[in-house]
Amino acid sequence: LEAGARECFMLEVEAKAAVAGNFEVIKPNNNAKPLAVTVTSAAKAVLYESRGSPEGTFAFDAPDAGILDLCLANGNKDKSDGITRAVGFAARVTSTHVDLGDAGSLTEVLEFAEQLNEGLLTLTDHQAYMRQREATHRKVIQTTKTRVYYWTCLEVLVLVGLAIWQIIYIRAFFETKRRI
Repeated sequence: LEAGARECFMLEVEAKAAVAGNFEVIKPNNNAKPLAVTVTSAAKAVLYESRGSPEGTFAFDAPDAGILDLCLANGNKDKSDGITRAVGFAARVTSTHVDLGDAGSLTEVLEFAEQLNEGLLTLTDHQAYMRQREATHRKVIQTTKTRVYYWTCLEVLVLVGLAIWQIIYIRAFFETKRRI
């Protein structure tokens, strides 16, 4: 996100759908204080809000069917620190299970399974992000290694050339001394 920018994403949900997600500032050495994450319903009710946290997770049931707005803001236009921040996020919408009446233990098992599934999806998202980050770092390291190798070869050639020139120059200097 550019400094002072705000980006919003729309999520279409059914009534009572389970909405969950997470967000993370990709370069954590930056100050994350201006980062704000909000989720609002179609009726403009705030369902989730976080300000100043570099990472977080959210989970709630949608109050009614419609479109939710997931907004990420990097400060505001009037008051910004001028730092561009890369923010990774994931949001998932899953329909809730059907209520089976008196089957309390089955409902509890289904809710626990949904929680496990949500945790697994969050972990999968984080692992995919870490793999992408590792691939980027591997590419940077390989490029740096290649540059160091070529500069070292160039340096060796320059030093060998300089040594040969010195030998030729000193030999020529002493040969002219003998003639005199």
